[in-house]
Amino acid sequence: MEIELETNTVSATVTETMLAKSMGCGDTETYATGMMVSLMERAAKQIADRHIPEGFTTVGVMLNTTHVAPTVIGKEVSATATLLEISEGQFYFEIVASDDRGVIGEATHQRIAVPLDKFNQKAKRRGGVKQND
Repeated sequence: MEIELETNTVSATVTETMLAKSMGCGDTETYATGMMVSLMERAAKQIADRHIPEGFTTVGVMLNTTHVAPTVIGKEVSATATLLEISEGQFYFEIVASDDRGVIGEATHQRIAVPLDKFNQKAKRRGGVKQND
């Protein structure tokens, strides 16, 4: 589907809980890659949400990323997602994360649209979502 390029930027200030050392995924007191990935996905999801019908959500199914520069506590980081293509309920993005010193990471990302109720039912069958009794 031919689309007009659409972008979205989200930001966060790096806190102690976002550091690799605090998350247990590294020994450094710098922004954790997992936190950068979360910020990237949020930027992309907000775009995808504009293109799906009520009762649907999108889930990330692929993310190929680099994390090339450290960011310290107190710095603001941002992720800018660009929607490149929509095809049969699939969304394709390029994403750039940066801080005040420049690019800290880049990614390609794919999300797919799914009916929220059916997805939650599947998660319940796998023991992943609590049922309201």
